Amino acid sequence: MALPRAEEALAAFRPSEPARARVAELIEREKSGSLSAEERSELDHYLQLEHLLRLAKARARRTESARLCGQPCPTGR
Repeated sequence: MALPRAEEALAAFRPSEPARARVAELIEREKSGSLSAEERSELDHYLQLEHLLRLAKARARRTESARLCGQPCPTGR
């Protein structure tokens, strides 16, 4: 599947190792009940970013699918 550059970059994006480690740490602290209000806010921001990235990646995939089958795509995929 040949994606335009922006869509390729979006599809390939992965958070850095330090960011993944920080999220894992915040999740563990949340599970243990030792998450501060500031850390809760930080975790919420990470989760919002994850949600937005998932939406953007899904949209990029739909755009590519529509491009491959021609506009409009009769299957809606």
